[in-house]
Amino acid sequence: MERRHFLASLGSASLADRIAVAEDAGPASNDSPFVEKRLEGKPHAGKTLALITPHLDDGPIFGGGTLVKLLQEGYAGYFIRTSNDEKDSYKRTLGETVLANEQDSKSFVHVAGLRQVFDLSYRNHRMDEVSRTELRSRLVFLFRLLKIDTVLSYDPWGHYEENPDHYVTAQAVEAACWMAGGNLDYPEHFAAGLQPHSVSEKYYFARGPQLVNRVVDITSTMEQKMACIRSCKTMIDHMIKELNDSLASRRLRVPALAGNEQQAADAFIKASFEARDRQVGSKYGLSYAEEFHYIGPDRSLEAYIQQNAVQI
Repeated sequence: MERRHFLASLGSASLADRIAVAEDAGPASNDSPFVEKRLEGKPHAGKTLALITPHLDDGPIFGGGTLVKLLQEGYAGYFIRTSNDEKDSYKRTLGETVLANEQDSKSFVHVAGLRQVFDLSYRNHRMDEVSRTELRSRLVFLFRLLKIDTVLSYDPWGHYEENPDHYVTAQAVEAACWMAGGNLDYPEHFAAGLQPHSVSEKYYFARGPQLVNRVVDITSTMEQKMACIRSCKTMIDHMIKELNDSLASRRLRVPALAGNEQQAADAFIKASFEARDRQVGSKYGLSYAEEFHYIGPDRSLEAYIQQNAVQI
């Protein structure tokens, strides 16, 4: 992933009503996306989410604030990393890079407050040669096993995505979300004690243009998001050192990025990712925000059910 290149309140509504409106908000125009605010208490207790990305730093960078917000609101969470991240380090071997990023992945899970990471370990930058059916089936199994209600992942319809790991993962996630609810798909799962379980809510992010219909206010979780990004130590170090090499070739130097490793990481994260989220937030009158294409639960028959259902 070439990340180094991208240096309404609901007033007096009840908590239950606010959650329902947040979940039901459908596609909106790019001019008026729904703004999701922090909810008090643990309104999502009993629900489970999965962050699913090919690379360790994708989620922290593009959805880390929302991830932490949802976890604080009661979700239990898991991280599913589809690639082995063997290509993302500075002057390490492939094997050294895999190990370093695996260790950083465990650190991220701890910092974010997730329960567990599942590494599918497909080769980095080569996921376009992976069987989509195989990847989809592994995700269906995990969705059923973990009873995933909500996913955060790349937008399968995001424009101009150049990294095959991103769009292959995104397309598999989208298909697996609905297929996991079928009673004729992978019946061997049911023999093992699993049950059909559809994923009803999706937060899709993208590096390029997308249909944004939801903006999440991450002001309250910005500090935790920055900690999640810092936990991707090997990848952040890679970005900084490649940037320093590029500057040196132009006979330039940024002192803040060339000194102490921790100070350089803090300066880089602040100048790139924090500044980006501040700019996104400013478009919506927020201090910091993340943008998504959101797909919520299908409640198209809810009114009919309420009018016609009887107790049994």
